[in-house]
Amino acid sequence: MKKKDLHNIKPSGFKMPDNYLESFDERIFKKLETPNSISNIIETGFKVPDNYFEALDDQLTSKLSAKNKTKVVSLISWKNALYVSGIAASIVLMVALFNPNSYQPTFGDLEITNIEDYIADEDFTNEDLASLFAEDNLTLNAFMDSNLEDSNIEDYLLNNSSLEDLIEE
Repeated sequence: MKKKDLHNIKPSGFKMPDNYLESFDERIFKKLETPNSISNIIETGFKVPDNYFEALDDQLTSKLSAKNKTKVVSLISWKNALYVSGIAASIVLMVALFNPNSYQPTFGDLEITNIEDYIADEDFTNEDLASLFAEDNLTLNAFMDSNLEDSNIEDYLLNNSSLEDLIEE
């Protein structure tokens, strides 16, 4: 049947006697009031085999203990995996040890920003940094001979100090 023909169906297919729902409560109460209708019922309609509940525990334990062992086929053999990983580790070790182009980094390869970041992150105090310099290197002539231009000093002070620091000094 197609959807377009559904609105043409007049009867629903189910039929109910006239005044069935109006008299339903009265009929139920009449049946309950008569003692013969309920007392005549001897059995519930459900039957349980003899000694069912006494033997239930034994049946359950026997079914649970009888496990069928199934054969499990492993997709990866651990023995083969160990061999392969051992061979791979030895190849990596040989390449690392016998590589003739091994690069040794020098101090000149470090960027100044990396050194500044390291010093800033390690929280060195001024005393720690001063202990690194020898006193003979810190002569007045070393500072006098440096060629610093006024514009570089002004740029440094503007970028690296605050106004409060300059006023306090």
